[in-house]
Amino acid sequence: MHFSVADSGRILLQAKSKPKSMSGQRGDLDRKRQRDKQNKSINRDQTKKLLDALDSMVPSSKRKLVELNGNLRSFRTTLHLLEDLVAHLRAMPTSARAGKRRGDSGVSLEEATARVMSSQRECFMSVELPSWRIKGASAGLEKHYERSPLRMLGGQCFLHLVENESVDVLRAAGQAVMRGEAVAPFLVELRTFSREGLVCLNVIRCRVIPVHVSYLGEAVLELEAQERAEVRESWPADLAGRFCMVVRRDPATSNACSYDITQALKELEADIPTPMSEAIKALSTDHATQGIMERIRGSVQSLGRAFTICISKLTDTHLSLGVDEENNLFINFYIRLRLPQVGEGHAGGGRRTVTVVCVGQLVGGFKSNWARVFKLELNGRESELSDRGTKVYGYVVTKVGEDSLYSALLYLHSSTGICYFSRTFTTTPEGILQSVKVFRDGSDEESPRRFYVNMVKVAEEDRSLLATLEEAEHH
Repeated sequence: MHFSVADSGRILLQAKSKPKSMSGQRGDLDRKRQRDKQNKSINRDQTKKLLDALDSMVPSSKRKLVELNGNLRSFRTTLHLLEDLVAHLRAMPTSARAGKRRGDSGVSLEEATARVMSSQRECFMSVELPSWRIKGASAGLEKHYERSPLRMLGGQCFLHLVENESVDVLRAAGQAVMRGEAVAPFLVELRTFSREGLVCLNVIRCRVIPVHVSYLGEAVLELEAQERAEVRESWPADLAGRFCMVVRRDPATSNACSYDITQALKELEADIPTPMSEAIKALSTDHATQGIMERIRGSVQSLGRAFTICISKLTDTHLSLGVDEENNLFINFYIRLRLPQVGEGHAGGGRRTVTVVCVGQLVGGFKSNWARVFKLELNGRESELSDRGTKVYGYVVTKVGEDSLYSALLYLHSSTGICYFSRTFTTTPEGILQSVKVFRDGSDEESPRRFYVNMVKVAEEDRSLLATLEEAEHH
């Protein structure tokens, strides 16, 4: 059979244009589907990151709880977020929009923050993260601290303006921002100060809404109160009589003593006056107990933790709540040595127990007169616990229950007016529980150390002492 050159060319062309096999076509389709699937996955991830970033920056509108069923951290749906974004952009000052029409770079973060901070009604603040040091606050927020001892909010650590339970919440939020994660609105128990009526500490449930968050370590936040602050014009007539008693530290329900708290603060280069140091001073200068205190020091051979625990076992503290002529509350603290009879013993064992029993043998179950430690006025004025370096202020929390009274001591550097420490007290007819957290600010690498000192009721109030105090008040 003979083929011409033209025939050969046609055969070659037909060979080149021959369609691919079915298996080759399926392979191409599979690869295309795989690429499309990967692209969709990448787009979903990028979209999620953008939505999370917008979610942390766009303020939330008020909605019913049943509507907050979205997958974003603020519980908004994507539609809710876009609606809020449109409302937020429309609410921007006209000058900002005009600047963009002119081709300017727009409003800087500093300018936007300044405008937000000028709000007389809303509560905004800018903070450094992760320290939570306040850089600025709106006039609306500053009003809640006009009757506080804080000279200004700028420079304060926000962690000292919330209850102990909220400190860890703020630390976690600050650390999340520094890791580049979006932060949804969250709740804290905020300490504010009464703007009218009696000077009190108001603790209100507050929603913290991130308005602007920078992963470089700064944030603008809105604080939205979830409840109204209570105004106190007076206290219940029988309040003073509910919380008068003799108490003693209970080692079984305490995880610390006064010495532990003092040492933790010294690690932060803070040396503060404490109720226990004032009590030891009162017993050491009283003629009736001075010699016994010297014997205890000699037996323990230490003025550190062992000595403090020994003193807490050998003393009773008398608490009595009173109301002054201006309707402000105060607490009188008195202390006495109460040494055991021979063989009475104490829990704990070891050298400390031997010390207690030996001193008791020397004095034959001695019980001293009450010695005044200090009078704590819960009216926001500087207290007797202040010294040259630290000013201490006492407050009662407005919320008073039938069987509970909440109070707090705020410790401020005398030179700067910066709050660096606080003590909270819960007083009930069964005793008084002190709770503290020791930290510098939110940038501490370790979690704040929390201490409890529980003083349980061991006897009813001393009526003769109360009569003496009442007589002294009227003179």
